[in-house]
Amino acid sequence: MRKVRRKLRHHGVARTAYAVLLKVLGHQRWLSVLRCHYLEVVDPAFLEPPPRYAGSFFSPRAIAEFTRDPEASMAEEFAAYALAKGDKCYGFLHEGALRAYGWYAATPTRVTRDLRLNFSRDYVYMYKAFTHESHRGKRLFPFGVMRALQHYRAAGYKGMLLYVDANNLDSLKSCARMGFRAFGTVFIATILGRQLVCASPGCARFGMRIEDTSGEAQISRTFGPKLMG
Repeated sequence: MRKVRRKLRHHGVARTAYAVLLKVLGHQRWLSVLRCHYLEVVDPAFLEPPPRYAGSFFSPRAIAEFTRDPEASMAEEFAAYALAKGDKCYGFLHEGALRAYGWYAATPTRVTRDLRLNFSRDYVYMYKAFTHESHRGKRLFPFGVMRALQHYRAAGYKGMLLYVDANNLDSLKSCARMGFRAFGTVFIATILGRQLVCASPGCARFGMRIEDTSGEAQISRTFGPKLMG
């Protein structure tokens, strides 16, 4: 009840009721609802991070060091996968320790072991965001996103894409505050061991689609244009 009251204060009745409904329907058990967003404009208000935080893209050698730090929450297997496909990690160090980061991909990227996300090559995809618990509240996430967006815009990309679980109201609010705009929804349901993927029509504009990589036949349906490969 404390969590519900907090959500009501911060997000209002309608959004809180929607999050509760998703939980009742089995969200994050057999159903995932992903709200897709894009951002094309750099907000200069989020370019200068708090004092004593050093932000940069990290080298593979630095990332290898981070995987050995349990407080960095970066698995070695994941880092090897991301680096092998050319993904980059932008984050912040505080007194030499990694305290916040996000990964950025320009090529199709796994959502789960058996599902891969495809998107327009005009955009980069931001994923796997992390902020150490003791450093939350300093808005390191938006500072990292804006600095990375500035870099990729200078490299010729139109902007950035990401998705947020539909019941993660805090993250949805944070994205809206940064200027992210929702463009579609992806539904992933696991039924009798198979995955049903549905995407709303807005996903087509950004080439957003999810494909099954398990080698098994996938049941798929879209609302509007066909988005599945």
